[in-house]
Amino acid sequence: MNKWKDRRKVFNKRSPGLFIAGLLLAVSQGAVAAPSPESLSFTHKDWDLVCDNTLTCRAAGYSADDIDPAVTVLITRTAGPSTPVTNLVMPGDYDGEAATKTPGAPQLLIDKHSLGKLLAVDGDAWKMSETQFTAFKQALRRDSKISFKNNLHEYPFSGAGSSAVLLKMDDVQGRVGTTGALIKQGSNSESDVKMAVPQPVIVKAPVRDKKSRDMTPQETALIKPALLDLVGKNSDCDDQRLNETWQIASLNEKQSLVIAPCWMAAYNFGDEYFVISNDMSNPPVLVTDSATSYEDGIVGFFMKGRGLGDCLSLQEWAWDGERFVPSAARDTGRCRLIRPGGAWELPTLTTRVVTR
Repeated sequence: MNKWKDRRKVFNKRSPGLFIAGLLLAVSQGAVAAPSPESLSFTHKDWDLVCDNTLTCRAAGYSADDIDPAVTVLITRTAGPSTPVTNLVMPGDYDGEAATKTPGAPQLLIDKHSLGKLLAVDGDAWKMSETQFTAFKQALRRDSKISFKNNLHEYPFSGAGSSAVLLKMDDVQGRVGTTGALIKQGSNSESDVKMAVPQPVIVKAPVRDKKSRDMTPQETALIKPALLDLVGKNSDCDDQRLNETWQIASLNEKQSLVIAPCWMAAYNFGDEYFVISNDMSNPPVLVTDSATSYEDGIVGFFMKGRGLGDCLSLQEWAWDGERFVPSAARDTGRCRLIRPGGAWELPTLTTRVVTR
């Protein structure tokens, strides 16, 4: 006999006084996570490239590993003909020194020659002018000594790996050999370069419970044993965590979200999230085996790259009324003590979530 249908019989025989009334679950036919659109990551020496699902590419360069304080530069370009190349510069300030002192605007130094102060932008970043950025790109090709200097420190910057990463950016966007290429420019026009991919739109459905809550003892007794079969056979969850309190949230009149504590590390944790049907007619469907939050139809995962918290990874799934769809994925770049929480937002998946 199908164990899920058998368990449904148990639910149907429950006392009407039990709290589970239309909320007791089992498995949702469609909480399956949709495959992520294509993205790309590439790393060489002190530079990284991340191109998201819209074909926007971001190249991040850093000081060498042994440099402290470090600095990072972000170069961003969307796909399509003649799109501009933008830059941001962020000197390291992990300890908040700039809040108590006056660092001033950083200067760009190439072979110890100052090309002037950078331009201020919102937040903690600065921007090279068009003239400075042109000189910066030339210095990368010549393997010149590049640094940034403010009133507090001089921040040596590494060009190691930049040619390979920027060439990869050109290749991904179809610019190699064109007049707009960053590396290996040619005489071809950019009329035939790859176009930007439209950002996917996810229509988020309303949910009954905007937050999850602890299961009642009755719910735990009915739901947990059914899910433990799946959790035990198909995951690496820690037994001690599985014995902690499970949570539940009603999504609609037919489906609910169940949160099973799964794993714990030194400075990260992750839980398994399942969508189940309230009548227990279908097997549970795993949304993810590593999530850390649920809020108003959004499942989220947040992870530190290390205990210092200077680099993070984040993922999100949005409820569309039938399943949780991957809606965001990004990290903040390398762990280089640039800022608490990381320096940049480097998405691999970006979508536009609208509310139904």
